[in-house]
Amino acid sequence: MIQVGIVAFSEKGGRLALRLVAALRERGFAPQGYLSGRHQAEGLEAFTSLSSLTARLFTEKDLLLFIGACGIAVRAIAPYIKSKMKDPGVAVADECGRYVISLLSGHVGGANDFTMLTAGLLGAEPVITTATDRNGMFAVDSWAASQHLRIMEPATIVAISSRLLAGKAVGVCSDIPITGPLPRGLVWQDGEAEETGLRAGIVISYDAEGAHSRFPIACPLVPMDLVVGMGCRKGTEAKALRLFLCRVLEENGLQLRRVGRLCSIRAKEGEAGLVQLARALGVAFDTWTAGELMQAEGSFVSSAFVQSQMGVDNVCERSAALGSGGGRRLVAKQRENGMTLAVYQREIKPVFRAP
Repeated sequence: MIQVGIVAFSEKGGRLALRLVAALRERGFAPQGYLSGRHQAEGLEAFTSLSSLTARLFTEKDLLLFIGACGIAVRAIAPYIKSKMKDPGVAVADECGRYVISLLSGHVGGANDFTMLTAGLLGAEPVITTATDRNGMFAVDSWAASQHLRIMEPATIVAISSRLLAGKAVGVCSDIPITGPLPRGLVWQDGEAEETGLRAGIVISYDAEGAHSRFPIACPLVPMDLVVGMGCRKGTEAKALRLFLCRVLEENGLQLRRVGRLCSIRAKEGEAGLVQLARALGVAFDTWTAGELMQAEGSFVSSAFVQSQMGVDNVCERSAALGSGGGRRLVAKQRENGMTLAVYQREIKPVFRAP
């Protein structure tokens, strides 16, 4: 579930925040509104230090919206910006709800799409300034994020986008099937790069290291096809969960970079260790109720103890099964120090669409 933080500074902005919280919740997001302590509004969490709040939200939320002046938002987020691959998507709306501006991490972080959605909910005008969007060009980072493909070398994004904006061709090759027409500027690579004359290209493959043998300038994208279901004792630290996950993956010949989703039971929705692990891996953390988990199809390792505690006989396998859309089980339930995990594989079907 996508975590959204909405920060307002005035009574008028608070009313707008409450409106957006309700609208986003109806659309399956997990929004939380915040309002300056100088004002109070039921349903919004009061804050006194914008800096402290922003520091916390940068680690907890996938998307942030500031309702107020751009300058306030810029100064608030500046100390916490790391990279486009790690930062949450950040947008700004004026308190009258007339404009919504994509401010940070427009593609990978989803700020551009969030801006369009929020503007639609408010009847506002969206403001998108990224060059590829303004010129109607394909954006590899935005496309990769939407297709569950991990960008292994973020620095190559600029090289790919620059060539497209300059009217130069960029090659594409993939080890998994891709459907849809190629966007303007992209061409399929048939044969060696030296033969086609293509200097730069996008490579979709599990072998990220081999991408540079295909193009002098290569942007490797790895399918994030592994879905991990996890359960744990309350208070289990993210470090322990990560070490457990890495060990199990290594023992089964699986790559951590292929993990694209972390799943569990709804009772663990706010479990700090799991939330932090998902954030560190750059993946979604999704949960289901015990009743929903019991509806998962397949055979699962049953536990009477788990049934008595959680209301479902198995958390890790059932949540991974749901999260993978009924995919293939690669690793059955594993246990260690109060932690459990299972790994399923979902089908990744990249689709090209014209920007």
